[in-house]
Amino acid sequence: MERKKKPLNVTAASLVDLKAELYRKQEEFKKEKLLKDSGISIKLKTTNKKPNIWSKQNAGVADRADKDVEQKIEEQKTLDNARQKLEEKAQLYEKMTKGDFPDEETEDLYLVDFTQKIMEKQKEVKTLCVREAADEREPDLEIPPPQDPSEEWVDYVDSLGRSRRCMRKDLPDLQKLDKDLQGKSLVADEKTLQSKDLKRELQRQQWEKEEEEALKRPIGPMHYEDIRENEARQLGVGYFAFSREQELRGKQMETLEMLRDQTVDQRVKSENLKKKRKAMLEARLAKVRQRKFKKPKGDGAEEDEAESTEENKEDDIGPVPAQPEPVPSTEKVEVIIQERKDSKPGVPYIREWDRGKEFTFGRWSKSRQDPKDEREAEFAPPASYFAGPKKSNTAIKKRRNWSEASRSSDWYQQNPLPGCPQQEQEPAHQNLDELLSYYRQAT
Repeated sequence: MERKKKPLNVTAASLVDLKAELYRKQEEFKKEKLLKDSGISIKLKTTNKKPNIWSKQNAGVADRADKDVEQKIEEQKTLDNARQKLEEKAQLYEKMTKGDFPDEETEDLYLVDFTQKIMEKQKEVKTLCVREAADEREPDLEIPPPQDPSEEWVDYVDSLGRSRRCMRKDLPDLQKLDKDLQGKSLVADEKTLQSKDLKRELQRQQWEKEEEEALKRPIGPMHYEDIRENEARQLGVGYFAFSREQELRGKQMETLEMLRDQTVDQRVKSENLKKKRKAMLEARLAKVRQRKFKKPKGDGAEEDEAESTEENKEDDIGPVPAQPEPVPSTEKVEVIIQERKDSKPGVPYIREWDRGKEFTFGRWSKSRQDPKDEREAEFAPPASYFAGPKKSNTAIKKRRNWSEASRSSDWYQQNPLPGCPQQEQEPAHQNLDELLSYYRQAT
C-alpha cells in the first residue's frame, strides 16, 4: 500500500520567493560560464556591509593591548636576566664546593671556608667506610647455651611461610595460633568460593530438614514463623518473634495481651487526670475573671486580693485537689477602749516618767503668726481663688477635735493634779499625753 503523503503547509508567497531565488542563481551561473569561456577574469564584488554593533570595540582597547604586549616583553626580559644570574651563581657555588678557585685572593673574598668543608666531608666518608669494614670483620656473636631445655631457641616456619625463631616452651602456643589462623582462612575461602549449585544444594538440605521437623510436630495451626525460613526482610521494631511451640507461644501471647491492657489503662488514667486538671484550672480562671470585674468595697477588697494571691500561688505550683471552703463568720468584733480608773474623766493620764516634761508641739499653731498677715496686698492671689465650695465635713471635724483637745489642755494647766508639784507652764506648750488624747478623740 502506498503511504499517504504528508501535506505541506506552503503558501503561494513562499513559492514565488523560491522561484525568484532559483531564477537569480541560474542567471548568475550563466554569466560566470560565459565569462570563463571568453577568458575574462572574474572579480568578486566587495559588499560593503554595515558594521554590526557587536563588532564595534570600545575606545582605547587597541592602545591597552599594545601596552600589555610591551609590558609582557619587559617582564620576560627581567625573568631571563634573573634566571641567567641564578645559573651563574649555581655554577660558581659548585666550583667553590669542589675547591676550584683561580687564586688565594678570590678564596679570601668569601666568608665561608669551603676548603675546611671539603676536608670535613672527606673525613666523614672515611669514618663511615672504616665503621662498615669493622662491622664486616667482626664475627657473629654466639648464642649463650640455655640453662633449661625449654629455653632453647628453635627455628620454625609459620602458616604464612615466614621463618621465625622462638623458645621451645613458646613453640606449641605459636603453632596452635597458626593452625587457628589457617583454619579461619580455609573457611573463608570455602565461603567465598562456593558455586551457585553448591549454595542451592545447601538450601535444599536445610529445607528438607525443616520439613521433616514439621512432619514430626502434631497437626495444628500454621503461623508466620513456620514459613518464614531464612527471610532477609527486616520486620521493624513492632515485630515480635513468637515461639513455634504452641504452649510457649500461648504464654507469650498472654503476656503481650496483659502488657497491652496495662498500657491502655495507664493511657486512660493519664487522659482523665489531664481533663480533671484542665477543668480545675478553668474554674480557677473563671473565679479570677469574676473577681476582676467586681469593684473593691472596704475590707472585702483586701480579702479578695489575698484570695487572688493564694490562687495565683496555687496556679504556679500546680492544680491541688479542692478542699471545703470555710464558712465566713458574720460576727463583728467590738473594739472596747478602756480608760484607767485613777484618771479623772476628760483629763489625760500622765505617766510617772512623763511628769515635769514640757512639749512644744502647740507652739507653731498658737505663738506663730500667720504669714498671710505679713504679706502685702499687691502680692496676694486674686480673690476668685477663694470663692470655691465650702470645706468638707472631715476638715470641720478635725478642727472641732483640735479645739476640744486645746480646751482640755487649758483646763489641765489651770487645775493641776494634787500629787504633782506645780510648775510654771507656758500657754504655747503641750505634753505627750495631750497629743495622745487628741489622736484618740480624732479616731
